[in-house]
Amino acid sequence: MPNRNIHKKISRAIVNDSCERVHYLIDLPYKFLGRKHRILFHDPISAVIVGYLTGGKKGTISALTHIATDYCMSELDKYLKNLFKV
Repeated sequence: MPNRNIHKKISRAIVNDSCERVHYLIDLPYKFLGRKHRILFHDPISAVIVGYLTGGKKGTISALTHIATDYCMSELDKYLKNLFKV
């Protein structure tokens, strides 16, 4: 799972703003849900709402890239685990 710095760097590259607060809020449920935190704010509609209310258009794009990055990393992890399964 990518850490917040990775999310901020991706946002900086795409919208020229780290949108730190957006990424913080999207992952805030981690504090009480742990690895299952993606049940909150990690669907496109919730991410758009959090992103827009927090950072406007840039926040919206950053929120969507946040959940896309998380999804891609999870799928890559699954693929690599299956690839090297002994």
